[in-house]
Amino acid sequence: MNFYSIVIYGYFVVALLFVYFINRDRKKPELFFGKHKNISLITIAVLILGIAAAVDARFVEPRLLFTNEISLKMRQIKEPIKIAFITDLHMGENKKSEWAEKVVKKIEESKPDLVLMGGDFIVNYGAKEDETKYLEPLRKLVGKYPTYYVLGNHEYGTAFVLKTGKKKTYSDNSKEVIKKMNEMWIKLLKNELECLDIKGQKICLYGVDDIWGGKTDYSDLMKWNSNYPVILISHNPDAVLTWPEKLKKPDLVLAGHTHGGQIRLPFIGPLGEADVALGKKYYKGLNYWNDIPIFVTVGVSETGGPVRFLNPPEVAVITLDGSLPLH
Repeated sequence: MNFYSIVIYGYFVVALLFVYFINRDRKKPELFFGKHKNISLITIAVLILGIAAAVDARFVEPRLLFTNEISLKMRQIKEPIKIAFITDLHMGENKKSEWAEKVVKKIEESKPDLVLMGGDFIVNYGAKEDETKYLEPLRKLVGKYPTYYVLGNHEYGTAFVLKTGKKKTYSDNSKEVIKKMNEMWIKLLKNELECLDIKGQKICLYGVDDIWGGKTDYSDLMKWNSNYPVILISHNPDAVLTWPEKLKKPDLVLAGHTHGGQIRLPFIGPLGEADVALGKKYYKGLNYWNDIPIFVTVGVSETGGPVRFLNPPEVAVITLDGSLPLH
């Protein structure tokens, strides 16, 4: 059982016991809650609200999947281009083929022109099974839409990087993921430029290797004709910090990794720590860094346990349209 589940189940037990004892004491005038019935009712209400939130976080939100639609101006695009973007599938212990099927169905419902996947396809926390087998439903995307992916830190088995630079690592299963994706004819962009013609318009993709587990390299970007828009696809939004200064800025950065903090509280924001140098402002949604639009999706699955709060999984659908007003 993972840490989050232990905390939630522990809260269930403790909260229910408190509700029982407070309700019992309300009937005894000589006891505190018997003397202060309003306080007892408020306390019980707060505990029950907490139980409801815990049930939502553990059993409801991780099973939801929404479409998050975003529109973004891109001057060179005259005919709107729709991109379905997913990250953080984390196939393995908690999410399996059935979940991947649900994700694929949600992508197909959006009728995209292009499908991009931002890494962390497997959990890879020392699992003995082949977690790549759960990726099989992604095969249904091939032939229907141009489909590309980049690798994430979980493929490389890098759990986190300390401020000292020291890494916590598991087994490197990137080759297994690449093999599976090759079998399904889904193309990897590993420090690679790919320019497409969509609706008679040129648009370029640059997929960069994961900054924690892999090695970033922009050599292939030198082939880019900067008259065409380019999208930087990275697992980690911090990749924007590695973009060569001498080159024109990317027109858009697409990333994941953060899960939006996974658990978000009102007025507080994300609780989960993704160790992103850009800061928690960039954990979710569309933001700007040095005038570069960075969209970070909360992903379609979880890490560290199947727990989410006020932050359900999503398939992001980004429409690029030159006719939109500037941000």
